[in-house]
Amino acid sequence: MNDTNLVNSIKQEEIDFPKRFASYEEKEYGILFYMADNKDSYDGNHACIYPDKITDLGAVLDDITEFYSRLGTNASIYHPFEKGYFKNNLETLKAHGYYYTAEDDHRVMLLTAENSIVTPKRLDIRVLNEWDERVATDILIPSGEPWEIEVTKKRTEQDGTYLFVGYLDGKAVVYSDIHKSEHGNTRFDYIVTAKEHRGNGYASELLSFMVEYCKDNKFPMCWQWAGPSEHICYRAGFREAFTMEAGFASKA
Repeated sequence: MNDTNLVNSIKQEEIDFPKRFASYEEKEYGILFYMADNKDSYDGNHACIYPDKITDLGAVLDDITEFYSRLGTNASIYHPFEKGYFKNNLETLKAHGYYYTAEDDHRVMLLTAENSIVTPKRLDIRVLNEWDERVATDILIPSGEPWEIEVTKKRTEQDGTYLFVGYLDGKAVVYSDIHKSEHGNTRFDYIVTAKEHRGNGYASELLSFMVEYCKDNKFPMCWQWAGPSEHICYRAGFREAFTMEAGFASKA
């Protein structure tokens, strides 16, 4: 896979990512994601649009507004993968009741270097293809992130998803998941450590295990977003490769 194809495959995986846990309606101009039982989910309630398939942006905006209005929620549209698209269409957005919020560019890291993490092997790490309720009771609920339960649970139930959980004395203390995509790449999600166990290096131990698991099983190119744990990802062998413009347009 050449560089252009790899970038395009990652972009498509990111667009399709919510299909793993949200309901959606596909239109000619894009995809409308929604979660009737979790309207506060940022990842599960938004639209993705394809600029190259849009001839009348105003009509598309009105259609998106009407769709989410029927669901009882405000419309939000992720910035498409065309540089400057929202900035170049601010007047149209405003005329149809939308305002644009720019965010820092998404920085994509690829697993292209050696894993240099050295950590004691303290965890019992298991690779699961089904949900373990201890992820909720031991990690998410005590850490004040209950909204992640249904989203993570639904992701786990999808083909190509691997749930990695680290246990101490039978109790879940850290988890993450990956998705081996049909688009030819492997998407790493963020790592969550139980609040009481943070700062002990368990995230590093889990990430190191995940990286070696993917290598041993010859998974296609691994990638993830740069973020708060970027220093750990760097030690695991991830390197920044390219950026994508980020932001969203929301109904005022």
